[in-house]
Amino acid sequence: MNLKQLFKPLLFLTAAFVIASCSTDDCDLDHLEKLQGLPALKAGTFPEEDLTLNVGEKYVYSPKASSPLDIYYQWYQNGEDMSTDPSFTFNAERPSRSKVILELSNDLGKVTLENKVTVRGADYSKGCFIINEGWYGHGSGSISYYNYDNNSIEHWCYKNQNFGDELGVTSQSGTLWNGKLYVCSKQNNQLVIVDPKTLYAEKSIGLLLPSGRQAYEFIPVNDQYAVVTANGDFYRIDLNTFEAIRISTGSTWGGCGSGIVYQDKLLLNVKGQKIYKIDIKTLCGDLSQYDWKNQFPYENIDVSTSGGTRFVECKDGNLYTVESTNGENNLVKIKPDFTIEKAPIHASYESSSFGAYREATFCGTSDGTFYYIAGGKIYRATFDNPAPTEALTTYTKDGYGFYGAGIRVNPQTNELLAMYLTSEYNKNLIVRFNATTGEKISEITYDGYYFPATFIFN
Repeated sequence: MNLKQLFKPLLFLTAAFVIASCSTDDCDLDHLEKLQGLPALKAGTFPEEDLTLNVGEKYVYSPKASSPLDIYYQWYQNGEDMSTDPSFTFNAERPSRSKVILELSNDLGKVTLENKVTVRGADYSKGCFIINEGWYGHGSGSISYYNYDNNSIEHWCYKNQNFGDELGVTSQSGTLWNGKLYVCSKQNNQLVIVDPKTLYAEKSIGLLLPSGRQAYEFIPVNDQYAVVTANGDFYRIDLNTFEAIRISTGSTWGGCGSGIVYQDKLLLNVKGQKIYKIDIKTLCGDLSQYDWKNQFPYENIDVSTSGGTRFVECKDGNLYTVESTNGENNLVKIKPDFTIEKAPIHASYESSSFGAYREATFCGTSDGTFYYIAGGKIYRATFDNPAPTEALTTYTKDGYGFYGAGIRVNPQTNELLAMYLTSEYNKNLIVRFNATTGEKISEITYDGYYFPATFIFN
């Protein structure tokens, strides 16, 4: 960082503010003289270049400032108030990328200095991410990291690896695709693209969709296009320009949730409707001819949902999902020719919500093993045994209930993770189970208004 370049605009802005408030012709000179009394920094006493440290190292900021008046110091790290001392020690406790800001002020004004610090070694490949909604009205969404090796939680990982930048409001879904993690946030319909190993952001697109729309989930279509579902619509996203084009089709006013590309078709979960089947070639073509009068073409698959659902593609070539209506819940097999078979699951199956959108509990592995929550219990099912009598686990903890997506299975480790929350919403619990036997492997509790939405296995 060049200090001369930094001080020029800061001094100019301060001078402009003071001069604009004047009413006499000679006040320019008066205030320029006052600007000379702002805190001044001795050259070389604050880093001009960004810093790179290793874990365990320290760096002491000891700026030498002078002023004809008393100087007040204020230090921030990634937006957090750290100290009002004249010096500040940055401790490289873990891999991170931080923005250190020093505000030097006196009664005449303020000068701001900034320095970026990278602590080497960010690696989030040995556990899983938790996408957190965040406390609505109080802060943004966030990403936590659950480390399997030492059964520990690290919070605010995205913020801490991106110099204090934050996700949007109510972050509820993440999609791993082509070596990147795509995270959607609802309230300001933001899409963030990050490296899943380091969580370094590669692109952040705020207000991806028109005002009033909530970005639910990112669904990859091909290298050029993706679909982002929303409350009331879904949109085709150009992955080069990030132009969002609304797809006007059918009765999507209730909202669109999860989707998947299968057999050159996009299958889309639409609230209160049967699953939409959309031709990929048409979706990726010229959309200018379609509007609310000439709607985009689609077909239906005879699977209805009162809430959200998910899709699991298996090695047998079939696609599986759950049908949830007011009177009937089914495990559904969708074959490559799009014919279907249905098998009843427990009537107490808990479908997800479109009112305050969240992902469905249903998940599975490519070998045809599926998991869902019904009646507050976790069940392990197959298409031949869709409603087993015995639950996978009878685990309970007093005061805690499932929250968010509830459960997700990691096929590579054969583990099922479950997320719980108390009714006060500030006590969180994560439990790991053996996905075959239901035996508890570990659990961890932590406090805070995170509102965990879903797991992403890295």
